[in-house]
Amino acid sequence: MKKISLLLLLILIFNLTFAQQISLKEQSIEQFKKENYSLAINLMEKALADNSKDAEIYYYLGYFNHYNAYDSRPIKGYDSNYSQKILSYLDKALDLNPKYGDAKYFYLSECAAVAFKEYQNENLEEVKFYYEKAYKRGAIPEWGIELGKNMLNSCDSNAILFTSGDFPLNICMFVQQHYGYRKDITLVPIGLLDRPSYILALTNSESSKIIRGLKTGLTKEQIMDCHPYKWDTLTVHIPISNQLLTKYHLEKGFKMDWIIEPDFASNRMASKINGEEQHKRTYLSPTRANLLNIVETNNWERPIFFTNTYEDYFLAGLENYLQNCGVVSRLTPLKTENSKFRIDTTILERIVFDTKLQKLKTIIENDQPRTSGIIGLYGYSYYQLADYYSSTGEKDKLLKLIENYKQNIMIGFKPDNENGLLNELKKKLK
Repeated sequence: MKKISLLLLLILIFNLTFAQQISLKEQSIEQFKKENYSLAINLMEKALADNSKDAEIYYYLGYFNHYNAYDSRPIKGYDSNYSQKILSYLDKALDLNPKYGDAKYFYLSECAAVAFKEYQNENLEEVKFYYEKAYKRGAIPEWGIELGKNMLNSCDSNAILFTSGDFPLNICMFVQQHYGYRKDITLVPIGLLDRPSYILALTNSESSKIIRGLKTGLTKEQIMDCHPYKWDTLTVHIPISNQLLTKYHLEKGFKMDWIIEPDFASNRMASKINGEEQHKRTYLSPTRANLLNIVETNNWERPIFFTNTYEDYFLAGLENYLQNCGVVSRLTPLKTENSKFRIDTTILERIVFDTKLQKLKTIIENDQPRTSGIIGLYGYSYYQLADYYSSTGEKDKLLKLIENYKQNIMIGFKPDNENGLLNELKKKLK
C-alpha cells in the first residue's frame, strides 16, 4: 500500500508540474478541443490578463465565445451584448494584426449570425448593416466576392442553392444584398435546416427582399414541432416531369428512387409492434427531414443546386444524383456516376474559358486560412474538364485549358499545389 500511495503521489506531482509548464493559452486550447467552452474561455481570459498585446489571445476569445454562443447548449442570459463582446475581441485582434485572416473569418461569421437573426424578423436594414459591417472590416475579401458571384452565376434561373459551410453562404448572401446580384436564387444553408425559426422564415418569405422563400410542404405547427423522427432506411419515390424525362433520356414512368437512411441513433432498445425483435431506436434528424420535405415538395418546379463544399453526410444520398458544374452541382433525377450527365461541360467551359478571375490574386494579401482552400474549386473545375477532353480526344481544347490554367490559377498562392495540379493536367495529354 505504501508503494501504491507513493506512486500516486509522484503521478500527482508530475501532473501539477506539467500543467504549470503549459501556458494558460495552451491549457485553454486543450479545453476547447474537449468542447469545454466555458473553461476554455476562462483560461484564455486569464492569459489575456498576463499579455494584453497578444493578438492571438483576442482572436481565440472571439473564436471560443462564438462557438459557445452557437455550437454549445443555450447560454443563460444570452443577448445581443454577447455578440458585441465577440466582435470587440476580434476587432482588437485585427487592430493588433490587420492581416489576421482567421480573425476576419470569425468576424464575418459573427456578423452573419446576427444578420440571420434579423432575417428571421424580416429586418432588411439590420441584415444589410451587419454584412456591410463585416465588409468594411475587410472580412469579406474581393476574391470571395468573385467566388460568390461565380457560384450564383453557375446556377440556373430561379434556382434553389443549398450552401454548406459558413463562408459559401456568407459570400453569396453578401453578393445578393450588396449588389442585388441573382436574387432570383433562394439561398438555403443546409446546416440551419434543423432550426424551426429559420424554416418558418424561409417558408413565409416567398416575396422577401432578403432571401427569396420556397415551399417546404409544412404547416407552421409542423415546423415549430420539429424534432427527430422515428425512421428506418426507406426509399422515397419522386415522380419526374415529362420535360426532365426528355432532358435526361429516361423512360416514361421513371421515378427518382432516393434511399434515405436514419442519421440519428440512441441506445434505447425498442420494438414498435408485437413480435418485432427489440433493436436500437434510429431517427431521421430534423436536418435530413427538412431536406427531404423541400426536395419532395419542390417536385422539380425549380432547379436545385448545392455548393461543392458539401459533406456527403448532409446530402443523405443525394450526392449520387449530382451533376458537377465546377463550383456548384445540379440535382438530377438519376445517378450520374459513369453517365454522360456526370458533369455539365457548358458551365465548366464557361468557368475555364470565359471567367477571368481578376480578383483571385488578392487572396495572397487577404488570406483567410480557415477557408482559403475553397478556391480549390476552380482547380477542380479545370481538372474535371481536362478529364473530359482527354476522354473525347480533344487535344486542342486540352492545350488551351492548360494555358488558361497557367494564366488564371497559377498566381503563386500555393505554388506546390498549383504545380501539382498543372502536372496532373499535363498527364491528360498522354
